[in-house]
Amino acid sequence: METSPRKRIVILGAGFAGLYAALELDRSVAGDPAVEVLLINPQNFLVFTPMLHEVASGSLDPSSIVVPIRQVLRRVQLLQAETTAVDFEARTVTTVHGLERQTRVLHFDYLLLAAGSQTRFPPALRRHVHGMKTIHDALLLRSWLIELLERAELEDNPERRRALLTIVVAGGGFSGVETISAINDFLRDVARHYPRALAEAPALLLVESNSRLLPSFEPALSAYTESRLRAAGIDVRLDTRVAAYDGRILTLDASGESPAPNSLAAHTLIWTAGVAPSPLIESLPLAKEMGRIVVDANMAVPGHDGVWACGDCAAIADPDGKPYPPTAQHAVRQGRHVGANIAAAVRGQVSKIRPFHYRMLGQSAAIGRQRAVASVLGVKFSGFAAWLFWRSAYLFMLPRLDRKLRVFLQWTLEMCFARDTVQLLTVHSVSSGRLEELLDSARAAESASAGAAAEVREDRISDQTVTVR
Repeated sequence: METSPRKRIVILGAGFAGLYAALELDRSVAGDPAVEVLLINPQNFLVFTPMLHEVASGSLDPSSIVVPIRQVLRRVQLLQAETTAVDFEARTVTTVHGLERQTRVLHFDYLLLAAGSQTRFPPALRRHVHGMKTIHDALLLRSWLIELLERAELEDNPERRRALLTIVVAGGGFSGVETISAINDFLRDVARHYPRALAEAPALLLVESNSRLLPSFEPALSAYTESRLRAAGIDVRLDTRVAAYDGRILTLDASGESPAPNSLAAHTLIWTAGVAPSPLIESLPLAKEMGRIVVDANMAVPGHDGVWACGDCAAIADPDGKPYPPTAQHAVRQGRHVGANIAAAVRGQVSKIRPFHYRMLGQSAAIGRQRAVASVLGVKFSGFAAWLFWRSAYLFMLPRLDRKLRVFLQWTLEMCFARDTVQLLTVHSVSSGRLEELLDSARAAESASAGAAAEVREDRISDQTVTVR
């Protein structure tokens, strides 16, 4: 593999941390002819995850909360590929792309690990549960909910109808609370369109293994959240965990007063409890703390010159020695900060490499029915005012003016018109579509092209020649 005189910065991952680091480098050193910045990510967009539950509930169109990476970066190059390995001694990263999983090996001078995290699904339950981490999770859940309503509308057996409309969310953190609240609002909004299915209220359960919801909030706000969810008809089960689920029967294990498991028929379990490192981060031979890469105060990886890490995959200690929480607001600040540190390192301005310090300004969580809980600079408030703050804060954080306008207009229209119940993704549409045929054709074409070419060829990105196997 040939090397280039240009200094190459490689960023792995385009979540909040990776993309904002790329934006900082795009502004600072990416325009330098002696520097090349590559951003590697399996998707060519950023998902604004704080609004995922609004896509699942039909409040927002999915395209409104995804940000096209190529349109926000001017000088940083995006490679839509999956990173499979990092060799710190050879200073290379290995990626695969395309239907034929073509391999590409890239040399780096500076490396930023920002591969994020994934939901920690229990292995025994994985095939039966929904997630709420990606835009595909939200789209699938929305179609699934409408499918359940359509089936329940046709179901004559009351017990089977009740099972169809029993929806359980595991995890009482931000994602779990906001997801169950949004689903409850959605079902109430569309009830008049499904008179048989929703003749009686659907059974919504929120299961949390801890003694209170939203543990990062003050106890008073956690208690308020619990009371509002219960008032909205949501069954909140604290000190309870999911013991088993086979896609039809859910078994719960409650500690305390009710140690014996209880079972109920439910066709939907949404898992939002816990996060795990991505497979790439898990495979790296680096020191880790609770699955997150150990870094110093500057977000540099000790013992590996020119290697940095930030975001959900990095254990960055706060002034008290505790890791910063894996939230969007922290990832954005960490990305900008590490981008500035890397730019300083590239320029040889070591004195400008600074430790990361950030005091969280506040946090908020939507709890349904135009209510939320919030804590800002030590001030705690809830209800409609907190809900307005929630929407305003995340609208401000959403990248790109066109996305802000889309979301604002959709929120405005939602106040005037009911949510639609169009189910674009159905079992019939998937099974009768030509997706598999088209994929098979594309694979055959790539195989024929690869067979006619040399077994090993050289693929040049900018001035750097890389080996493609």
